[in-house]
Amino acid sequence: MEIKLPILNDVWMDNAVETLYRILRETQNSSFSVKIDNNSLIITVTDFDKFKESVGIAVKNRRSNLIAINEDKNLGEKKEVKKDYILIQEGAKVSGKVAFKEELYNEKSTAETIKEIFDLISKEGTRNCIICGRQFFKPMKKLQQAAYPFVTKIKSLSGVRSYKDGEVYSFKEYFEDLCPTCYLTGISEWLDDGIIYRTVPGEKSTLFLPRFNSLEGLAKFKDSYRSLLNKSSRYRNIRVKEGSEETENPSGSFSTLLCFYEKFFFGVDKKEVIGKSWAMMEVPFGAVKNIKLNVIDLTESILLIIKELSEDKISIYKGIITEIFFFYDNTKGAPVDWDLTGEIRENLSESILRDDFRSFAKNLLPRKGGHVGYSNDTRLNLEYLIYIWRLKGMGLDEENLKIIKSAGRTIAAASKNHRNLLYKLDKAKDKNALLDALRQISRRIAGLKVEEKDKFRGFIYPPALEDIVLLLERHESDSKFIEDLKNTLVIFSCVEFSRLDYIGEKKEGVVNE
Repeated sequence: MEIKLPILNDVWMDNAVETLYRILRETQNSSFSVKIDNNSLIITVTDFDKFKESVGIAVKNRRSNLIAINEDKNLGEKKEVKKDYILIQEGAKVSGKVAFKEELYNEKSTAETIKEIFDLISKEGTRNCIICGRQFFKPMKKLQQAAYPFVTKIKSLSGVRSYKDGEVYSFKEYFEDLCPTCYLTGISEWLDDGIIYRTVPGEKSTLFLPRFNSLEGLAKFKDSYRSLLNKSSRYRNIRVKEGSEETENPSGSFSTLLCFYEKFFFGVDKKEVIGKSWAMMEVPFGAVKNIKLNVIDLTESILLIIKELSEDKISIYKGIITEIFFFYDNTKGAPVDWDLTGEIRENLSESILRDDFRSFAKNLLPRKGGHVGYSNDTRLNLEYLIYIWRLKGMGLDEENLKIIKSAGRTIAAASKNHRNLLYKLDKAKDKNALLDALRQISRRIAGLKVEEKDKFRGFIYPPALEDIVLLLERHESDSKFIEDLKNTLVIFSCVEFSRLDYIGEKKEGVVNE
């Protein structure tokens, strides 16, 4: 007997096929063999009864992936809790253990349910499956979120519209047309220990599933990073370091994905860059769980930048993103706005992953009541990121970098008490607007008071602005170069802006070049 599960180009079902493959591969014995290729999972069964028994045991052994262990701080007892993103209904706990209503994951009925599913799969029929389109004999269950989470619970949006005389007159539901193969496949995906997840209690869970057009490629990719994930953690599962039970706590969804890639390139020996497309699933808390699904396609160039940084022992997430803070200008109270810090970190992570240099620069601008701040090490890491992200591609060298940094210091000094100058620079749409912004900055520098010039000595170097003008004139027909140069100036100006408050206190002695 041969059972074949084809690729469906559906992110949930394809990841589920890979999960089923991994479960079967781990329990493979004389009763069956399993293999996966680009287009399908193929199960060859030689002893049907023993095969069903083996699969039942394998599924039961994987049940731990659905739960986490929490300790009751009052009683000091440990108890099971269902992971928040799992869309399988549970009943009352039995002796502190989660009791799932789904027969497949109820320990008492798992084996019998597996037998029933494969008995149905083995029979021929004439009904067409709503998921895979293949014919089947009889459904195991109706189409529900437990097997396919993208099914909506909003009745007005379910089913297929039927028309009569050009008008909608009924909704016909196809929820019973789910073949037992797709039921087993879909519901098995909750056992996947290759899902990256982050849960904000009371709000939502975010899941990341890789998208591939090859089942074999998907299996190889997920095998390469599983050791980076802690499947026993309830709220988030990217390990701080491989082998550790402690997990990272990113600010949001994109910072989670950026954190993952940092760990991936540090921990996985990869010459080629794979895993460039993801489905981001948002599972809300509450009774009605209508899933939001977004696709994130990453460019190879961005992943190569993260890889290059990791090869130079620079952590793009831990060494840059998590070391950026939003400081209040008035430091009488708490110095850091943690909510805004988290928002900025998430925005910066998204900007990097989407290769949006403009957005990255914009998020570093000072805002009303405060500014973004960095440590010395963070500034150096950020400088290297900007160099390989943009300046190398612009054809600029280390000498040009020094010029831009000097111009950034000068712009920061001019903008310290006149932030509108920095905002005007940021809003420049073309070469003429950028030149106009630089002229206003030059006039501001020329009009500085003696005490201001003394305070910012080492920061102010007007010739650097002249060098920037020469760069603009040299590339006046290249609008992308001009835009990238402007954004780079904004970034370095913002970096230096954050240091100005400490000039007098720390006597930094920076000499502008």
